[in-house]
Amino acid sequence: MPDRLDAADWAWEFLRRNADYAADWRHSVPQHLPLLTLTDGTRLLRLPRRFPHAEKWGLLAFADPALAARQAAVFWHARALKRVVRLRALPPRRGDEEGVQALADFKVERHAVIDADGVPLVVMKGAGAHVAVELHDLPVLTRRFRPVFELENLSDLAAQTELLKRLQRFMASGTTPSETSLFGGDERLRLALLALDESLNGKTYRQIAITIFGEKMVADDWQGPSQFLKDRTRRLVAKGTELMRGGYRDLLG
Repeated sequence: MPDRLDAADWAWEFLRRNADYAADWRHSVPQHLPLLTLTDGTRLLRLPRRFPHAEKWGLLAFADPALAARQAAVFWHARALKRVVRLRALPPRRGDEEGVQALADFKVERHAVIDADGVPLVVMKGAGAHVAVELHDLPVLTRRFRPVFELENLSDLAAQTELLKRLQRFMASGTTPSETSLFGGDERLRLALLALDESLNGKTYRQIAITIFGEKMVADDWQGPSQFLKDRTRRLVAKGTELMRGGYRDLLG
């Protein structure tokens, strides 16, 4: 699994382990949609139509559950992502290059999907963080434009400001501090995913604890008066199961 997964990557890791999702993917037509790589390096998916069965999982189209984060082409629906920057791309003014931008100015991975209504959603991913940008009025994604950012209501001001700061950092260096998840950071999610995998493989709590904490720690603690390792193992399995069964959506907020 690649380093520095962002929240959307972690959400995919839990979703792809859901047996019901895998069954829906197997029955989907088509199972794979062709990806294009634009001249600026942006990966682009054009959707010929809506895929309601994928949308119920929070996706615009199905992604192969056999593929890990960053290997699979995962395109989350804007409604699932919740925090989306809305941008109108105006044509540059003659003789005025100040404030004119292109997607290539953001020095991170860029994944774009054009939905059935023709609206591009561009997800920029770098250094454990992502920003989703709903892009209007840009007929060619590689064209330069003057960005005008839209705010639906003042209650969204703080969240939008943080996303715009992140976009600014993406332009400066392509890096930004890793997001802090709702569940205690990457390490907690990594352990919950490991516990989930062991549980799905039929392992007992003790076997799961040995995998996570090591055989010596389990041998010293498991039968003692403290229930720390038992309780922590149960909580990790429960959290992993919860995230797989739908809680992954909370990671996308």
